[in-house]
Amino acid sequence: TPSLLLPLSAALRPYPAFLRPSPASLRAPLSPLSALRRSAIPRLLLLALVPAMASKQEALVASYKAAVAAHQASELDTALEHYRACVAIKSIPAVHNNMAAILLSQGDKAAAEENWRLAVEGKPDYAEAHFNLAVVLSESGDDAKLAEARRHCELAMEHKEGYVQAHHLMGNIRMSQGAQEEATGWYAKAEALGGSAAAPAPASFRWEGVEVGHVRTLRLPDGTSWSMQTLSLRPLSFLVRDFLSENECERLIGLARPRLQQSLTMGNASASERTSESVFLPAAEDGLLRELQERLSALTRLPLQQVAGGEDIQQGAAFGMHHDSSAFLPRLLTAFYYLNEVEGGGETAFPAADGAMSPDEALALAEPAAAG
Repeated sequence: TPSLLLPLSAALRPYPAFLRPSPASLRAPLSPLSALRRSAIPRLLLLALVPAMASKQEALVASYKAAVAAHQASELDTALEHYRACVAIKSIPAVHNNMAAILLSQGDKAAAEENWRLAVEGKPDYAEAHFNLAVVLSESGDDAKLAEARRHCELAMEHKEGYVQAHHLMGNIRMSQGAQEEATGWYAKAEALGGSAAAPAPASFRWEGVEVGHVRTLRLPDGTSWSMQTLSLRPLSFLVRDFLSENECERLIGLARPRLQQSLTMGNASASERTSESVFLPAAEDGLLRELQERLSALTRLPLQQVAGGEDIQQGAAFGMHHDSSAFLPRLLTAFYYLNEVEGGGETAFPAADGAMSPDEALALAEPAAAG
């Protein structure tokens, strides 16, 4: 599947037990002398110490709770500020993990990598942080960092049994290291684990295609209307014109252009099948990206939470024939936004649509767009 980054496991933890003040943490050893013979000075020091410790603990808890609330509300700069206040008081692996996820979404890979290193240093069995660090390291293409990514991926699997994403990531790493046969084995393990661990998908709304060429008009609560044309029934695909304005297309291009990087290949794809540059755009970065989630939710009649929980917008990708969904990474739908007109290329082809040919024949095509 043409995914650049696997979802990061930046779990927002609830109020952690190790942040709760305990009576034991506020006790200080007392002199064995009887109460009548204790010095007044140690007693004064003890009484002064308790409020100071309590005040520090309260500040830590307050900063953590404020950070989590802001993070959940996608107020990332505010969340980052409060997370930094936390680690200024005490280095907490879960906080470093959350900070790294925000920094990565803001394009600061170096700072993200540093924080994931601090997370695994503070908690060596932190599987999710090992995995996230391995993801970042694996993107560089540098031999030394690929080797380090492999070690952290192994640690992620060691500390979390059946870690499907880590198995798939190991396939990506070994593919990048030129071990294609071994990579294929890791992908197969990820598929097997993903298939056995997958929970039944909840029922979701789905538009009926009716027949190829069928056009329906969709009227939304805000008064907007779109025409949706059925292009094929298997796979079910629709065309919606004017979903984006020209200004919105230019805005998306402007967000992506400075950050385009060589696309990674995943699964059994070879580098020759994917020669594009691409970038992922998290919705938290820009109001237009969040608005597109709301618009797509209205179009598909899927809950906004479900749409927002999907993958970030990926821009600039070009990919050969491939399967876009699997037991490991099941996808309910994929939305393509076409942002500009080009002289050649740019299309999406479904050569096997509605039984035009077999899937194996489609996968063997040298130029699938010409047949689709």
